Amino acid sequence: MKFTFTEKKMESSEELRAYSIRKISKLDRFFKSEADAYVTFSIERGRFLAEITIHNNGLYYRASELTNDMSRVNAFGYNDVNDEA
Repeated sequence: MKFTFTEKKMESSEELRAYSIRKISKLDRFFKSEADAYVTFSIERGRFLAEITIHNNGLYYRASELTNDMSRVNAFGYNDVNDEA
């Protein structure tokens, strides 16, 4: 899978990029040909936005998550299971 990262109004850390690659790469087994993953991190009205778009065989798969704390969001746009209340 080929990855393209984009940051809007923020800088993403290498740890966040590595985490995204590790998690999104698990989806690669569902595609017969090589897929392209476009990952965008941005800040919108003081909240963090993570958007993932995967392109394969003419189809687009998309997920996004908006949160106040980027460290609590994983690469698939779902909140971590071990959330502390």
